[in-house]
Amino acid sequence: MRRGLSIFFFSIFFSGMLIAQTGKKGLTPKLNTAPENLPDSLLYQTDSSKVSTNRTTAYRLTDKLGERYIAPMDTQRLNFSNSTLIEGRGLAISYLANIGSPAQSRIFSEREDDNDIIFANGYQYYITTPTNALFYDVKEPYTKLTYLPSLFGNKQTSEEMFNGVMTTNIGKKINLGADFDYTYVRGSYASNSNKLLYYRIFESYLSDRYERHSYFRNYNYLNAENGGLTNDRYITHPDDFNEGSRQPIDDSKSFPTRYTDTWNRLKGKQFFLTHRYNLGFYRELTAQEKKEADKKKEETKKKKEKQLQDTAANRPSDKGTDNNTQQTGLPDMSGDPGENTEEEEDIDAVFVPVSSIINTFEYEGNSRRFISNSNGIDTCYEHIYTPIDSAVNDYTESWNLKGTLGLSLREGFQDWAKFGLTAYVHLEKRRFTLPEDSARSTTKYDEFSTYLGAELSKQQGQLLTYNARGEFCLVGSDIGEFRVEGDLKTQFRLMGKDASIKATGYIKNLTPAFYMRHHHSRYFWWDNSFKNTQRVYAGGEIDIQQTQTKMSAGVESIQNFIYFGKTGTPEQYGSNIQVISARIKQDFRYKAFGWENEVAYQLSSEKSVLPLPQISAYTNIYIDFTYAKVLNIQLGADAHYYTSYYAPYYEPATQQFQTQDEKKIGNYPIINAYANIKLKQARFFVSAYNLGSLFILPPDYFSLYHYPLNPMKIKLGISVYFNN
Repeated sequence: MRRGLSIFFFSIFFSGMLIAQTGKKGLTPKLNTAPENLPDSLLYQTDSSKVSTNRTTAYRLTDKLGERYIAPMDTQRLNFSNSTLIEGRGLAISYLANIGSPAQSRIFSEREDDNDIIFANGYQYYITTPTNALFYDVKEPYTKLTYLPSLFGNKQTSEEMFNGVMTTNIGKKINLGADFDYTYVRGSYASNSNKLLYYRIFESYLSDRYERHSYFRNYNYLNAENGGLTNDRYITHPDDFNEGSRQPIDDSKSFPTRYTDTWNRLKGKQFFLTHRYNLGFYRELTAQEKKEADKKKEETKKKKEKQLQDTAANRPSDKGTDNNTQQTGLPDMSGDPGENTEEEEDIDAVFVPVSSIINTFEYEGNSRRFISNSNGIDTCYEHIYTPIDSAVNDYTESWNLKGTLGLSLREGFQDWAKFGLTAYVHLEKRRFTLPEDSARSTTKYDEFSTYLGAELSKQQGQLLTYNARGEFCLVGSDIGEFRVEGDLKTQFRLMGKDASIKATGYIKNLTPAFYMRHHHSRYFWWDNSFKNTQRVYAGGEIDIQQTQTKMSAGVESIQNFIYFGKTGTPEQYGSNIQVISARIKQDFRYKAFGWENEVAYQLSSEKSVLPLPQISAYTNIYIDFTYAKVLNIQLGADAHYYTSYYAPYYEPATQQFQTQDEKKIGNYPIINAYANIKLKQARFFVSAYNLGSLFILPPDYFSLYHYPLNPMKIKLGISVYFNN
């Protein structure tokens, strides 16, 4: 870890020496660097969102090339309680009852391609990667802290979560920050606890000529494993085990499980750096552009003056008891955190990038250990590949080194440059370590691959935008692998609001993940020669803001699909599988009343290989109002539902979701009631989770085969974010 931190800080210092300086007042019309008074004609747009003018802007990066795009921040006023649940991260998700436990989306289109480290597939909602990591550009130091305490119920089944982010800008170009997450859940069932520890240190530098983003992150995830209940009737028919009366939910810890004293530990560290040097020129603003800039500047000034007047008018006097700002000396945070408080500079020129030299570097190291002291665990498995007189202690580790070098011709530097074009070369070096038969010696597997890629994109304007990228493995272990993917979008005004139509598609020929091909452990041992998997997808999306409607549909064809079969080992289905999907999200709002709805339809042509629920749905009904002008209150209830299907079984020894055909799971609503409260920049919630476990009979609230969800729980949470 010390070596990784040394590389992190050295890269900041070294690359800072390469920055070109300029004396002109000019700003690149990039995603999040333009000021408020820059004319609309000079603003780059992504997904119809103009450059953010907020005090705090969050953004993500595209894969390999590091292009920036605006990302939503978790500061929304509505549905705060739902965002703290695993169910709140997707329409339908299967998991092991606890926050932080392995999870898999029931919506096939939401599943990511298999990582070489397949043990991490179940943690896609928690692990930070270069494509989901957030970076920031802030006008004032920004902090957000979220805490979910456990104050009610049995302490032996409690759960706690504490996470946050802290970031600040040094000057206008440098941003530094850190985020972290600590989750500790004891679980409602025997041997069902989990502990997650994660932190990340990140920085960025944004100027006309030079841009850089980097971070170092580390995580350590520990999950106690029980293999599921030995008898599901402890949930569905509790009266069978409690002398004719219903089993109290406080006794769920006593339900027998497949085994105890068993754990999985997954550890990972990563250093990521992407930077680019922009070649271009400064262009003086035209008279019309200066006029637009002055107009925007004046509008911003008037808006700020009005906000200051409103704030002064609404602030209680020093003698009041409702506000202690004056008495404590704390900064007044009554304003909207999205407003810019800095004085705008006069702009006389704009930097126009013509081309960019792009370089990305990434190092990632992972390890996985499966340990068990459970008596009789060996009897749960058909095969044992290591000496039975030793304890279960499976271990494997790997590292991956990636590098990308690209050259980009930028969009819009001249009137005829209607699109951007990028070519790049990408290299990967991987090493995996597996035990041999003796479980004492190890074997190292080395792989190396070289990819050539190109990207064609047009992101300016609204009538037509598109993005297409293709890459092909020319030399190495993955020779023949390729990906071609893209989208085409048009935006227009419909009844006074934005609407858009988007088409997406891809063609992939993918090398099977390493641990799909090779894995050596006590209970599972395979060395497979799988064929490449071919995936072809075509789909479309419609978004109508006027009616708050979003619709999408698509069809995917998969050849040589790899999955974990009923025996717990990877298998390849040689024939073709088709997955048809359609999805609609429809929200309604009338005054204080709100109603959110989402439904997805899926049809798998081979249900025994790729089981999916045919219908997945979510509904949320609430009232939202303001009390005493400062207290926002949302009261409501929501429900997740999916039709029954042969949901997979989670196998702890491989950390994989494998098929089964013994019992269908589903056709049971997960109902939650909640109250969300927002006071200035603090949010609170109290919710009752899984209310149906109290009154729906039979209480068949299983998420996976043999794995029930938690019974009814009272949850609390608080989140505070502020700029000061």
